[in-house]
Amino acid sequence: MKKIQSGNTLIVVLVVLVLITIIGTWAIRGSITSLNIATNAQAQALLVQNSDAVFFQLESYTDDALKIAELQLDNGMIGFVNKPENKGKELVYCLRKNESTQKYNLGKASLVYWQGTSIRKNDMGQQGYCKVGQANDYVSNRNAVITRVGVRSSLENRTDWSHMYEGSDPETYGGKDIGTIIVSSISYLPSLSTAKDSEIDKCVMNYPSFNIIEAGVTLDSVADCLTRNNVPYSAQEMEYQLRQVN
Repeated sequence: MKKIQSGNTLIVVLVVLVLITIIGTWAIRGSITSLNIATNAQAQALLVQNSDAVFFQLESYTDDALKIAELQLDNGMIGFVNKPENKGKELVYCLRKNESTQKYNLGKASLVYWQGTSIRKNDMGQQGYCKVGQANDYVSNRNAVITRVGVRSSLENRTDWSHMYEGSDPETYGGKDIGTIIVSSISYLPSLSTAKDSEIDKCVMNYPSFNIIEAGVTLDSVADCLTRNNVPYSAQEMEYQLRQVN
């Protein structure tokens, strides 16, 4: 009789141990899921903040008449992209942590655009492209986020006269452009992707930040390439138009 009771006790203990193991496993899985959710939320917040920083900086230039004038020169960011020969082309900058000033110097930019279904990316060299393996190409010393800035003219689809300075016309004033541009900011986290560094670098070098249709085919953008490589990113776009204020 005692042997039967001992056997029953052993079975009960084993059942309790199994239940404890199952409950512990559920608790661990729940903790991992919560951690993943928190990490994803933090990563997305970090990406959005860095993308927004690009626009905050550009908008701060509105109080600096000299800076705005420099940007509108032929060798300035706005003046360059608004040249007729540069329509449809994107000027690319890497927002580097060690460049607190002169971020939009043409000497530190690259030019990328589609020529038919072939990409052109080396017309101005490769200084403007971010590289995952270069520590200085990150936005901060955390070496976590990289931000690519793309600037292009928005006049190719404009049909009104809102882009002209007041009192100007093509005959008497040369049709002076008021300086309308589209700025794209793409921030991404290479460390949260399983893609090779070289594949991520190709995304930011081989594509502009916008899609175009060529021969009935929609050509890819940077965002499309990053998505294929499972790279977390945040992409934002703003249109800016400079106007004279009396």
